[in-house]
Amino acid sequence: MDFITWKDSFSVGIPSIDDQHKKLVGMINNLFSEFSKGITDEFLNEIITELEKYTVYHFSYEEKFMQLYNYADYKVHKAEHNQFIEKIKNYKETLSKDNKKEVIDFITFLKNWLLKHIMGTDKQYMKLFQEKGMR
Repeated sequence: MDFITWKDSFSVGIPSIDDQHKKLVGMINNLFSEFSKGITDEFLNEIITELEKYTVYHFSYEEKFMQLYNYADYKVHKAEHNQFIEKIKNYKETLSKDNKKEVIDFITFLKNWLLKHIMGTDKQYMKLFQEKGMR
């Protein structure tokens, strides 16, 4: 069973970004699944590092188009991205498989932040991106 189930309502109407969001959801689901089965600290760190790298890639992708299209809320949106990446880095430094509550808190944070960000902040650029013909 997945920790997050993708719903059509999560779509921002831009297939390339929706695909990236689905990949992030899949990575969070993988983290949850692997943690549930039992995981070493080394593997936990690998999964989080992979998630962190892909998140940076995804945010850069969105930000590139925000700048290209002169998106009015670019700075606020970028600040949210930066805060999220910083939070991942902070968690990564302290997480241990032995502190199950902290790992579950982290996975829950990832889920809540991502879905809130997609449904709120990301949906705000949707119309502009679509008007510019982004796919």
